[in-house]
Amino acid sequence: MDFKAGQYAAMDLGTKEDIEGPVRSFTIASSPTEEEFILISTRIRDTPFKKKLAKLEIGTPIKITAPVGSFVLPEDVNSKRVVFLSGGIGVTPFRSMVKYAADNCLPIRIVMFDSNRNEENILYRSDFDQCAKTNNNLKVIYTITGEGQGESSSSIAEASGGDWKGESGFINKEMLTKYMTSDELEDSIFYICGPPGMLKAMQKLLQDDLRIPDERIKIEEFTGY
Repeated sequence: MDFKAGQYAAMDLGTKEDIEGPVRSFTIASSPTEEEFILISTRIRDTPFKKKLAKLEIGTPIKITAPVGSFVLPEDVNSKRVVFLSGGIGVTPFRSMVKYAADNCLPIRIVMFDSNRNEENILYRSDFDQCAKTNNNLKVIYTITGEGQGESSSSIAEASGGDWKGESGFINKEMLTKYMTSDELEDSIFYICGPPGMLKAMQKLLQDDLRIPDERIKIEEFTGY
């Protein structure tokens, strides 16, 4: 299955009884370098499609489209650095891109800010940490937001057993400028992927607070998962 890191494909399980239809689109979270499997990740909800997906036995044939999408790494990997802004399950395309860059020793510089409700919800953390050890061009910053927007940094740390050493709170201007210089921000392409609320907040952050032009912002929206 030929695809570019970050692309997605549509899966048809034939669940005509599902009010949302028998088809869902999933990002391919595995890298093209991982030829032995195709990885997808999703939240299992109480719908006929997701129930059938969760119970599929090994060897069950399914219909899946050819991979599509332009939410991929720049063709010129020696040009600008890229900044990934992810929320929750929206990290899936970044797992593919980060692994692909690490496996191929690409010179592209990647900074990823990954936001989750709590430490236990950080998806693919071991994969990202391993890639960061082998790829000097990769920097990963995790932040946890707590159960609600009113959570303080101290309560977030307590909820994580007091051992949390990463960032706390939502991704904002202060967090970006803590890890990136003004010149780096001015010379980066920004990728946003996550639920609609997070996506809207990140767009506002980049456009209003950091004055990043639209042509340097790429968006992938996750809904209904």
